[in-house]
Amino acid sequence: MSGASGRPVEGRGGFALALVVFLLFAISVAGAVGYQVVNAERELATQNRDAHQALAVARGGMERFVGEQVGAMADTQSYFIGRGLATVTARKVLESDSVNHLYFLRSEGTVTDPRFPDSPASRVVTTYAWHRMAPVPHKAAIMVATPSLQFMGGLSRAWGGDVASPADCPTGGLGPGVAGAIGVGMVAARNGGTLQGNPPSRTYGSYQAMYDSVGLRWDILSDPRFPVEFDGTPPVWSSLPADSFPLVRFIGDLTATSAWSGRGALIVTGTIFMETGFTWEGIILAGRMRDRNGQVPSVAGTVVAGLNSVNPGVILNNGGSFAYHSCNVRKANKALAYLEMVEGTMVEVR
Repeated sequence: MSGASGRPVEGRGGFALALVVFLLFAISVAGAVGYQVVNAERELATQNRDAHQALAVARGGMERFVGEQVGAMADTQSYFIGRGLATVTARKVLESDSVNHLYFLRSEGTVTDPRFPDSPASRVVTTYAWHRMAPVPHKAAIMVATPSLQFMGGLSRAWGGDVASPADCPTGGLGPGVAGAIGVGMVAARNGGTLQGNPPSRTYGSYQAMYDSVGLRWDILSDPRFPVEFDGTPPVWSSLPADSFPLVRFIGDLTATSAWSGRGALIVTGTIFMETGFTWEGIILAGRMRDRNGQVPSVAGTVVAGLNSVNPGVILNNGGSFAYHSCNVRKANKALAYLEMVEGTMVEVR
């Protein structure tokens, strides 16, 4: 503002300059505060997002550990899931009996923001699960979901009396045995064939009834995506300990010759054809089973076939020996052991 002579009034210019500087300072402070607020909100949103992802990773790791656990229990297992890492640990808390153990499982999911690598988002879930170490029940020397299962000729037999002895395992040969053969429909021995057991034979009313009685996770075991140590080829048996009863799988139809002889749990997802010279100690699980006239395989354990659907009729004409061996079944069962989560016990703890 100017006086009458047109000259600035004394002191007014300095005041205006100070006011402008103050206003600029206030604007810059407000901008900085606004930026910090927006940045803080963005970081909180990012942290919240990462925390939700970490929880999903922890849950996903737990589900995967339970779903993929077959055979011996792992103490610790890690999985990369999306942007995160799930680390699952297992601790035994109870032995209900020799084949059912209760475990406490803990899964920690972490998701790392590249901008803050030292401060990953973390969430933890826990649950309890039973380790079922005898998934294949001791029911018969041979079970086939077929409407006609016949043993014909002196070299064809189903023997349900336990051929194991206490030298094989402490309980070997001490029990009452199992059925010789189980089918869906007719089970018979003719022309010198043998059916022996407790009882000699049994039948189920339908394929589904027999399948349910076995209680297997066949859809998982037969899925090619499910990892199996020996898949497609048998182990080099000389490289394994004598007491090893591993899990072996073949995807598709298998002609089981002597080259496939061995021990453990053998899974054939298609049809198995057993030939002379083939011997197996343990469990055989097959989608289907077909006979070969005059072929004489030998199984000491148990056979369960017809798991894919109703099996065609099987006539074992001088077709081999199927003898129940309780110790071999127990040892092979360990390779098929699985986890069963206790319903309603999964909780988030952090």
